[in-house]
Amino acid sequence: MQSRTGSPVSGERVKVSGSRTNQTSTSGRSASRASTVPLASERGTKSRGRQVTGNTRSFDKGARDRSTRPVHRTRDSRYHRPHHRSVRKHPHVHYAPPHRWSYRPYYTRWYCHPWYRYRYSTTAVVTLGFVTYAWTDTWVPPARSGWTWVSGYYAYGYWHPGYWAPVAPAPVHYVYVPGWWDNQVYVEGYYRQERRDGWRWVDGGYAEGGEYASGDWVPDEEAPEGYVWEQGFFDGDTWVDGFWRPEYRDGFSWMNDYFDEEGIYHAGYWVPTTENLGHAWVPGWFDGTGWIDGYWVEESELASEDLESWEPTEGFDDGWEIGSGWGDGEVIANESPQGVELEGDLASKPLALAVPN
Repeated sequence: MQSRTGSPVSGERVKVSGSRTNQTSTSGRSASRASTVPLASERGTKSRGRQVTGNTRSFDKGARDRSTRPVHRTRDSRYHRPHHRSVRKHPHVHYAPPHRWSYRPYYTRWYCHPWYRYRYSTTAVVTLGFVTYAWTDTWVPPARSGWTWVSGYYAYGYWHPGYWAPVAPAPVHYVYVPGWWDNQVYVEGYYRQERRDGWRWVDGGYAEGGEYASGDWVPDEEAPEGYVWEQGFFDGDTWVDGFWRPEYRDGFSWMNDYFDEEGIYHAGYWVPTTENLGHAWVPGWFDGTGWIDGYWVEESELASEDLESWEPTEGFDDGWEIGSGWGDGEVIANESPQGVELEGDLASKPLALAVPN
């Protein structure tokens, strides 16, 4: 379980390496996002009405022309994080991040408010600004500069919506991953490498009910017994690898991941199958080296929690060991608090390319 302050106490550990056995399998996955268990992140009085701005891409101007910064580049305690390549001064980060880490873009979730650590601010969703009919076979969207519309089609007896593809050719050794629709939310496509040593790419696809299983890099090695691979995602800038999770847990069901219209990625999580009256659920999350279990919080605390003044507890930055070259952001030693050595320089990790605009 996780402590009330959000620090790891103990819990089910999930190794980073591995692969899921079949991208199209839904074994162990919930068929719905709806849960009878209330979530603290959605019931908190001071957080419920706080909108997210600056995350979505413009239909006409792309991701690089925003009037406001994405929320993860602000001091919003729900989503803020330093950039994995260029870190600005942040009130909760007193020195540069390590050059080496495991879950490279998201090692910082410990200093986000614990109610929101399963959510990630992204720039992958497109604000269209017009009514869409992507799920009908007669709709053709407005023209989009630099893009071409790839029409949808029927296959296996049901409709597969169309998507936008860049007019320009893909960079050498890269291929384009098509965007997809989640109801009326459009998630932009991106470029990925053609090959990746030790991994295989599995294409995404729609199911009969309209659900979309996004494409994913799946490690070549076999799955540990009783575990399945939880897919990674593209956040609009960087590919984030998936992780192992148990296929089943007694007393829990697995809630599917999804993008919402504000560009927030809701990662999958375990939710209890029974309610706890007078309490709301804080979902668990993957911190790069293991799974941090969720926990219950009393409903009476939802109204009193002050997100603006919240600060992370001591130890949120464990594992960031700074050497003599700190002034230049140099890190000469770095180990995870779980005792797992964090290996692999950023330059050696295959990164997806953002779609040029």
